[in-house]
Amino acid sequence: MPSRAALERWWWVSGPVLLTLMVAVDIGLGRQINGVYAGAAVLVAINADVRRTSLVALACVVASVGSGVWNDNLGEVAWAVRFATCVLICVLAAAAADVNERRRRQLERTTVLAQGVLDALAVELTGARTVKDVAEGFLGRAVGSLGAASAMVLALDADDVLRTVAWHGRGGDGADAYQEVPLSSALPIAVATRERVGVHYRTRRDIVAAFPDLAGYYPQDRSLHLLPLFRDDVTYGLLALTFPPKVVTAAQDGFLRSLAGALTSAIVRAGELERQDAQAQRTALLAEVSPRLARSLDLVDTLGEVCRLLVPRFADWCSVQLLRDGALKTVALRHRDPETTRWALGLRDAFPTRMDVDTGAPNVVRTGRSELYPFIPADLVSASAVNAEHAEILDRLGFTSAVVAPLVGRDGVLGAVTLIHAESGRRYTEADVEFLEAVASRAALALDTAAAFTEQSERLADVQLVAQAAQQAILAPPPERAGAVALSARYLSAAAEANVGGDLYEVVVGDGWVRLLVGDVRGKGLAAVRTATVVMGAFRAAGADPIDVGQVACEMDRRIRPYLDDGEDFVTAVLVEIAADGAFAAVSCGHPAPALLTSGGDVTYLDLDSSPPLGLGLDERPEVRTGRLAPGDRLLLYTDGLIEARTQDGGFADPTPFLAPAATADLQVALDDLLASLTAAAGHRLTDDLAVLLASYEPD
Repeated sequence: MPSRAALERWWWVSGPVLLTLMVAVDIGLGRQINGVYAGAAVLVAINADVRRTSLVALACVVASVGSGVWNDNLGEVAWAVRFATCVLICVLAAAAADVNERRRRQLERTTVLAQGVLDALAVELTGARTVKDVAEGFLGRAVGSLGAASAMVLALDADDVLRTVAWHGRGGDGADAYQEVPLSSALPIAVATRERVGVHYRTRRDIVAAFPDLAGYYPQDRSLHLLPLFRDDVTYGLLALTFPPKVVTAAQDGFLRSLAGALTSAIVRAGELERQDAQAQRTALLAEVSPRLARSLDLVDTLGEVCRLLVPRFADWCSVQLLRDGALKTVALRHRDPETTRWALGLRDAFPTRMDVDTGAPNVVRTGRSELYPFIPADLVSASAVNAEHAEILDRLGFTSAVVAPLVGRDGVLGAVTLIHAESGRRYTEADVEFLEAVASRAALALDTAAAFTEQSERLADVQLVAQAAQQAILAPPPERAGAVALSARYLSAAAEANVGGDLYEVVVGDGWVRLLVGDVRGKGLAAVRTATVVMGAFRAAGADPIDVGQVACEMDRRIRPYLDDGEDFVTAVLVEIAADGAFAAVSCGHPAPALLTSGGDVTYLDLDSSPPLGLGLDERPEVRTGRLAPGDRLLLYTDGLIEARTQDGGFADPTPFLAPAATADLQVALDDLLASLTAAAGHRLTDDLAVLLASYEPD
């Protein structure tokens, strides 16, 4: 299809061609038709611009004069009538061409603007998922394409107040009074929104007449267009645009209405996405809360974790306050910007919370009921301020919406959690209240747990000292050497109330042999001390007898059964005897088999048949497995804490890679290195008791 320029270029040639034909007819036939020469100008005016049309019209007038010459009637009445007709039609053709050209340019400009706006909306809708993002992006891109001087999007909130969502081209504080406009107001902004009819002011004088406060605000003349944003029976807000003079005419008001409709569609879609995202965030956050809060038993860390969970995914600001002596003390505070957080933390003690207000956190801790502020009126912010300086700071922060929930513990209200939206422009809803109450409930439980832990830790301090003494008494270090065997042992406890659990070790030295015991008493705490004492006493007594290790196990079972509290108590154990020539014998009573660490660094586990644990009744002598150690070989006896240490992702930390170094390391540091490596692999302090006994065959 030919371009517009090509069409004009060829079309205007048709005028001179037609004029030439008519002149030829006039001369050849001798019939004067100079009055219709203007038809050539009319033909050109259809698709050519005013310049080309005027040139053809001038040629028509000249030819009409020439017609009077070659027909020898120049100046006569008949010629004059035809000449006047030609001139009149040529003038009308040029005027028509001028009107067509203006309309064509206006149509082209409107088309370009519409395409620019559609492109801008397409870009913004690709990534924008909030109403504020859509409004900001639309104003930033579409307004640039339109050539607007300034633009503002106001949202109609549930309290029937129009509030600014986005504003580009702000020229000072003269228009700040119109950032919040009640829908019931007589101001044109409210009227246009309420009646859902666009209002257009063509000059600065018209604008000042409608908005007296804007006198002197605009340095140059401009037009103002107020376009309501609505769909069906729902009104969403208003789009306000200003343009330099004559940029937008009355003929383009319809285009501006279409523009407002496109923005409305984008806002509706963004609102739906915002609600979907909020629900998904609520679900995901609730799944995270309990595990994250359970990581620490420190009160301050726990409350800080609450803020880290909620900002910025669910709030621009998060504050956690606790009741202390009848006043609220801010314990945790966080903003989406770390620098702003540090600034706010520096001010938290400068402006104590007013407890006499009947809104916000003070009222929530009094009533135990949550409060929702989908929008925050300016008077509410002022009412919570301690003084004028505080009010100015709060006003500058630009809070838009808030929700407050109580922290309710076992003994009553502990404090409150406050979430605030500001620069994000988002709004909280009733669904957010239920969500925050769920978070606050979990946080309060974590606080109760942390407080109970602190109290329990203090209460059990004396018990721990007793337990430490018991540990030193019953789990004394083994002799560094027993005949041909060098020994080393370590004990770690994970008991909450004491430093001794149910794991134990013991050594009995005989004539030409040494017998080793590692066991695990069912249960923990001080009760395990008593049972461990009985087990080690039974081993010392039976282990000194001239019987094999299988019979030693049977004798121990018989001796300890009267001291167990019920039929469910038991002790797992592994017994090993090492002779002076390196020969060894081993039995297992429900216990992990020892590891053989050769002098060459190889690691294997003894193949032992497991008999029932001690205390449950050994009806038969456990099967004894034998072998022989080469000089430098070592046996590692251990409890299940070594093979059941869990990593942070819940799996088991394999200790085997850490055993090979223990085969050749100095005996007195080998176990320390082993335990350090295991703890590092787990990623945290070991959560189960652990006893290890390392025997190295080192004959003279």
